[in-house]
Amino acid sequence: MMLDQLIQGLGIRVVRGDAARARVSDLTEDSRTVMPGSLFVARRGLSSDGRKFVGEACVMGASAVLSDDPALPTPGSVVLCTCDDVALTTALLAERFYGNPASSLFLVGVTGTNGKTTIAHLVHRMLNRCAVRCGLIGTVQIDDGREFADSSMTTPPAIELSRTLATMVESGCRAAAMEVSSHALAQKRADALCFDVGIFTNLTRDHADYHPSVEHYLDSKRRLFSLIKPDGLGIVNADDPHAHRFEAARLARCSLSGRGDWRAEIRSQTVEGMDLHLTGPDTAARCSAELFGSYNAMNVLQAWIATREALRRLGGAALLPRLEQASLGLKGPPGRIERVSGPADDVAVLVDYAHSPDALQNVLGAVRAVAGGRRVCVVFGCGGDRDRGKRPQMGRIAADLADRVIVTSDNPRHETPGRIVTEIIEGMPPSVRSRIEVHVDRRAAIGRAIGDARRGDIIVIAGKGHERVQILPDPRGEGGLIEVPFLDSEVAGEALKARRGKTPEAARA
Repeated sequence: MMLDQLIQGLGIRVVRGDAARARVSDLTEDSRTVMPGSLFVARRGLSSDGRKFVGEACVMGASAVLSDDPALPTPGSVVLCTCDDVALTTALLAERFYGNPASSLFLVGVTGTNGKTTIAHLVHRMLNRCAVRCGLIGTVQIDDGREFADSSMTTPPAIELSRTLATMVESGCRAAAMEVSSHALAQKRADALCFDVGIFTNLTRDHADYHPSVEHYLDSKRRLFSLIKPDGLGIVNADDPHAHRFEAARLARCSLSGRGDWRAEIRSQTVEGMDLHLTGPDTAARCSAELFGSYNAMNVLQAWIATREALRRLGGAALLPRLEQASLGLKGPPGRIERVSGPADDVAVLVDYAHSPDALQNVLGAVRAVAGGRRVCVVFGCGGDRDRGKRPQMGRIAADLADRVIVTSDNPRHETPGRIVTEIIEGMPPSVRSRIEVHVDRRAAIGRAIGDARRGDIIVIAGKGHERVQILPDPRGEGGLIEVPFLDSEVAGEALKARRGKTPEAARA
């Protein structure tokens, strides 16, 4: 595409060069990926400034540079363009360059502190079960229609986002379910997209290291609903106190307590899963999932409504009957109350991503509800270089809701693990600290939790969920970080295998 056609009508100014003669073959914000014909976006980021790499991008063959700085030095052969809002303009450029793929997909966006991953996965799963090819973008995985790949962040940067949506369209997808993080919304990564459905899950404490206030965090989440199409649907958790701040022309209010026009009732639940009865305006349905807990009942309800809306809009009477069968036996995503133990084990082991106070309380509360008198054990830590204020809160929640608490490392990053552990324990009442175990080595902590458990115990390993590495300080002391392979479910599986290898007499009664 010629540069003058690409930038037309987007408020971009050509400072130097001839846009009509510059061909753009690629968009990138990473100078290391520049190829001949690339348009290099040189913008200020949180940890680096792309303007410092303009020279490198030009040497690599960039045909144009976009920035907010008209004084950037560039060769005469490279067109220099400027704009007032680089983040927004980049998103608009990406959609245009990749053929406006979002307009060819039924787009479901999910935002909120907790539940985004589960809801996006459930929508993805139900639509594909209904023979509607649906892509997925989220914290755990990306399904671009061609293959599944591990995700590096919840919502990709704007260029990668539009590129992925374009691949979905090329691969025959008719819909896409995506998580839209507060970071992405604040940074306008999704501002070029128009959503058919926007979902708000809840808002509790998280990312206080990034958002300067709760109001800023809330406003970032609310941006998603401003991106819903005029005839689109907003779905809100009416039981959340912030729900009234989310508005849409069409609004589905979901509740477990009778506050909304859509409701979910838990008919039965165990540690293996739950059966739900869903009701809405002139609608009733049964749903079952290998999940449990009231928060997951809300996740299922919101995902079900979004899926129903997609089927109604994409195929109407031909597709809606398929939803009944597609709603049975639903599985959650990896690392979300994921059961690691099996029929041969005398303890139940669950791995969950809960890494905020509300998430930990929800998970432990849900486990308590199905424990039936069995002991509940939790293994958890808190990430380094992140919100320190939540550490004592999570310590108090663990002490209140678990019979056995093992505090360990999460991803300490640049911080000393011992300091993080100390701040967690500070939130626990002095009367219970004597029964708190500390094993800074996460592998050892998981091993002790499972190896020393009593028969029938339920063990929750919280904080990292699906993550495949542990981020640690570089032992060479150079201020860097290293990533060590570590997956909670695999480590727990090894510990369960060792426990099964013990003689019955060695296992605790």
